[in-house]
Amino acid sequence: VGIGRTSIMDDLEDISMQDVTLHASADNEPPRKKVKTTTTPSSTPSSSPPTTSFLTGKEGVCRIEVARVEWMTTTPWQRTPQTKSSGTGFIIAATQLANENLILTNAHVVRSSVDIRVRKHGSTRRFAAQVIVYAPDVDLALLTLKGCSLEDQKEFFGDVVEESSSTNKLSKHALELADELPSLQESVHVMGFPTGGTTICITEGVVSRIDLVMASAFNILLAIQIDAAINPGNSGGPAFDKHGKVVGVAFFKNTSKKTDNVGYLIPADVVRTFLGRCKLDRDAGTSTYTLSPSLPYDWHPLENASLRLAHKVPSSVHGILVTSLSDTLDGILKKGDVLTHIDGKALADDGQVVLRRDELIQHRYLLRGKRVDEPTIFTVYRDGKDNQECPPCVLGNIPSICLRWVDVDYPPDYLVLGALVLLPMSWALRSHKRCGKKLIGESIDWCQKWPQEWEGKTGLVILVDILAHELTFSYSRPWRQVTTYNGTPILSLEHLRDMWQTSCQESKSAKEDGNKDPTFARLELKGDRDIVLEVQAAIEAESEVLKRHQIPKASHISPRNPRYN
Repeated sequence: VGIGRTSIMDDLEDISMQDVTLHASADNEPPRKKVKTTTTPSSTPSSSPPTTSFLTGKEGVCRIEVARVEWMTTTPWQRTPQTKSSGTGFIIAATQLANENLILTNAHVVRSSVDIRVRKHGSTRRFAAQVIVYAPDVDLALLTLKGCSLEDQKEFFGDVVEESSSTNKLSKHALELADELPSLQESVHVMGFPTGGTTICITEGVVSRIDLVMASAFNILLAIQIDAAINPGNSGGPAFDKHGKVVGVAFFKNTSKKTDNVGYLIPADVVRTFLGRCKLDRDAGTSTYTLSPSLPYDWHPLENASLRLAHKVPSSVHGILVTSLSDTLDGILKKGDVLTHIDGKALADDGQVVLRRDELIQHRYLLRGKRVDEPTIFTVYRDGKDNQECPPCVLGNIPSICLRWVDVDYPPDYLVLGALVLLPMSWALRSHKRCGKKLIGESIDWCQKWPQEWEGKTGLVILVDILAHELTFSYSRPWRQVTTYNGTPILSLEHLRDMWQTSCQESKSAKEDGNKDPTFARLELKGDRDIVLEVQAAIEAESEVLKRHQIPKASHISPRNPRYN
């Protein structure tokens, strides 16, 4: 299996993780260096701490209170009881978005929210807010005040400053993003509203390292590791450098028992790229977001001498071996290419590139950080010829057959067929405690395939429950993949629903014509016995099952979410 795919197995190898986080040690980290500080005429002697200009940023930090209601994973016609949580956000002047004054926070802070209230530091008033952009691929979200007058806007955002180059007015409390990554051992101050109180909390730490981190199955992000305390409620809060600029956004901590004081920030450059992927239409009241590019190829390191010899790679050539690739790179890369450079940056035999000076990082970050429509140029060793530059290409998000984020690339769809409950395969379903190892293995196998290898499918259909009824008596083996319906391969849940409705219509027509011969629906299960239902009996059972379990309708199939590209 190649190492470059967006699957859990590959990612674990790709960034050398343990317990779904990075190791806390950094053996190759350069020696610690003292952070130089600048002084002003009124400064104390050089032994004093760095300037505290970051304190001025407090005015732009706010507490976010969220009420959320989640979809039930296995019964998506139902929702969980309401829960409440809190996080942190801060005001930004999104100059890329028509110079709007907005609130930036983590996507997980406002996930599945039904009510959001924001309270700025130093104020007692809580304002209603709403999500306008939700980006789980980088765990960031943008909020705006909801139903507020101009006076309310001014009260929250404070006085405004006019840009000389335009008529737009921006909040003077808007925080400024840093222009570059912080140095190792540089001091940072994290602000937020963590558990333990409702007032602002400031913690201090240093930058330990900069690396890729796996925040979830599909969230592999460039992250800044710090040793400042990050606790529940800190998520979405800013981290300041000594100049008062935001170097990152707090988003999670390593809770492994083998680590201590390991927290992570989303760098300012990732935030800046995220803002460039957002598009707001104030007149229509809508927004769209372009998901981050996926790694479009599998790869293998070229550190092994036998592997290099087998592929006739000379010792002077360094890079990684392309083992398979998405059809989005047809005419660009080929299987068997040795990828030596990306945008002029040289790849080592283990896939790493120079981040800066003596710091290395996996080359994935070069592709994940691409801006919208920014071209990528690959250089390869092919057919015995070095330094072959491929045509420029624009990378994009490559969908997964195992759906990733609810309400983003899939809605809570379901189908009740007779007394059978069927759902599309998703990572939430794959992570459910009732999902067996066999089904997990099957889903991983499918996730390692490129879209052109899906055999025409757009999703996998899973039988998750067999509801009690005479119709389904003695059928007792749910959590299986359903592969065919009456011998026809199932391409998606929608496809199965359409075939079932066709069977129902044919059975009804036959009954009206006086044909009493029964018709059947046969569902073939992957690696298990088939389930056979008499169609007319299933139609009658379906209405009883819907009423008994208070299911509003027999199916819910939603179109693709138009807010995401």
